[in-house]
Amino acid sequence: MDEKELQQSIRSLELYRAQMESLDQQYEFMAHTMQEITKAKDTMVAYKEVEEGSEMLTPVGGSSYLFTKASGTDKAIVGIGAEIAVETKIEDAIARLDERIKEVEEAMKSLNKRYTEVANLASELATKIQGAYETP
Repeated sequence: MDEKELQQSIRSLELYRAQMESLDQQYEFMAHTMQEITKAKDTMVAYKEVEEGSEMLTPVGGSSYLFTKASGTDKAIVGIGAEIAVETKIEDAIARLDERIKEVEEAMKSLNKRYTEVANLASELATKIQGAYETP
């Protein structure tokens, strides 16, 4: 490997590492999204079983809860995209959240697969570069 190829390989390795960092950040975001969706689903499932007028603790995020009284336990408001939310039957809202969970799981699998591919390419290239430096 001549000096020009070596420099190009080093730049490529830096790009691979930047891609890996970006993919890792995207994965973390998706993991956070999954946590939020799962929390929303769990809350709806529990709320569906509560009797009208029962006092309950409602999670509001940040490990914080409010004391509330249940009403309309057969309905929920759920986001459908573009910051638009609609009222729907709670069973339909739960089904919609289940679908989102599946979508996020698939996205996380895809990100993980791509991360592994890029990491393997980076590892191979790093080995090549190391070999070029060790060769007299």
